[in-house]
Amino acid sequence: MSSKLSTNPTTISLELSQRLGSVAMMNASGETKVELVHVNNKEVDEVLPTIDTVSKKLEIVPQNIELVVVSIGPGGFTGLRTSTAISKMIALASGAKIVPVESAISIVDQSNVGDGPFFVISSVKDDSFWLSLVTKIDGEWVCKSKNASTQSLAENIGDIHAVFADEYLPEETKILIEKHSVPILPNKTDALTLLKIGVGLYKKGKTIDPTVLLPMYPRVPEAVRVWKTRHPNNP
Repeated sequence: MSSKLSTNPTTISLELSQRLGSVAMMNASGETKVELVHVNNKEVDEVLPTIDTVSKKLEIVPQNIELVVVSIGPGGFTGLRTSTAISKMIALASGAKIVPVESAISIVDQSNVGDGPFFVISSVKDDSFWLSLVTKIDGEWVCKSKNASTQSLAENIGDIHAVFADEYLPEETKILIEKHSVPILPNKTDALTLLKIGVGLYKKGKTIDPTVLLPMYPRVPEAVRVWKTRHPNNP
């Protein structure tokens, strides 16, 4: 898949917060390409070979990359860790700027269903989840997130235009949302949407130093929790 944008910095974007991720790139003439990758493939790394393939198709020399846009989550631990590590590596090697984007913003932007306000529910565990309130203000997405539950959702759902969620949405929460006649839409996004958002933020000077880039984890990753439980005296 390819498309055209106006002339912009040579860019790579990494959306690896979900099981099926994607890599997108844009060259100096504004041509873009995006390729899907399986994030949790334990047999073979798909991410770096995909970056190499896309960069060759667009005739991008890696050291000429000027901007890295990365989804910081929440999402899968492995995907977020991989994307932030690769983003830092590229930025430190090429001098590229980094724009981090919360996954909730990319999900809402791709849906193209208005300016909100919207709720994005992710990282569900029992009856708790990560709740992101996403609204477009003065042409820019604003995201406020916190840990929440069905009860706290009930207190704030009155003005919400739609709720984005995946198949792990708790049944009690689903019933509550439907009771208020609020549409439930799927959590879907890709690296091309992310790229477009990131370029817009880049033009506004909203970049960060690579050394401070971190993924967003709503709670301690399960592997870390299990380790601490089994090794309480060896954190």
